[in-house]
Parts: sequence; C-alpha cells; structure tokens
Amino acid sequence: VPTGGGGGIVQIKQTFKDDTTSVNNNSQTSFVDMSGMSVSITPTSSTSKILIYVTVNVSAESTDRNNSIRLLRDSTVVGAGTGGSTANCSVYVRTKDNDYLENKSFMFLDSPNTTSALTYKLQWCAEGSGGSAKVWYLNRRAVGNYNNTSSTITAMEVSAWVH
Repeated sequence: VPTGGGGGIVQIKQTFKDDTTSVNNNSQTSFVDMSGMSVSITPTSSTSKILIYVTVNVSAESTDRNNSIRLLRDSTVVGAGTGGSTANCSVYVRTKDNDYLENKSFMFLDSPNTTSALTYKLQWCAEGSGGSAKVWYLNRRAVGNYNNTSSTITAMEVSAWVH
C-alpha cells in the first residue's frame, strides 16, 4: 500500500482478449455477457476504489443499427447512463457498415466498499432490422476475419488518500 499520505495503485488486473466473439440478437434491451470480457479483483481495503478501463473493437453486419455495451460489478450495472427511453449503457454505437471496425473506450471509478472478490464484466446487445436478428462482432470486421484486433478490460485498485 502506498505510504507518505497519498493514494496510489495497489494492484492491477487485466483481461486481454485477442480472439473474436459475437452476439446475434434483435433487441436494444436484451443484454448478454460479452464472452471473455471480464476481470476479477479482490480489494485489499474496503476504502479502496476500483478504476476500470475498457477498450473494445466492435463491428456489425448491418448499417444504422443501435448497439450498446454496459459494465457490471458482479450482477449490478455500474458506470452506465440513466433515464434512457430504450436502454442505458456505458458505450453506444450506431453502426456505419460491415466493413467498419470501431474502437470504443471508457473509464469508471467504482467505490465497492468491500474486501470481497469482485468481477467486472461487459454485456452487449444488438438491434436487428425488420424483425431479423443481426450479428455484432468483437475484435473483427463483420465483413470477415481479415484484420483482427484485441480488446481489454483492466481493473486497478486505488488506495484511499490518507490525511
């Protein structure tokens, strides 16, 4: 634990995903787990905060569709907007075309107030069109596996400031 009166990084955990996954659904509100995009951390102090940094590369097989990603701590949604008429999320993507891969990133500073093990994970949903389900991809262009990428979710325990 950092000393000298200031806070600091106590530990860092990261999940690095270099393979691809996809979701195939037809709803802006039916979130499902994003395979392989979770990270676990056990805070050393109940006063610590957890800084989550996410970067994902996503694409969709259809244009002009609404796609959302949200962050959860265990089963609780954290770091998402509120009051949305359709869905509340951490990241929103309006797809351009199946040849376009978008990089999205966000940070969230959580105050879990515990020393129990925590799992932070991503969920996503993809809007279909005309009643048909559409596929949304992670780490690849929807048009094919030509230029695959990677994504990460990182959890950093930040110690409390000492006064």
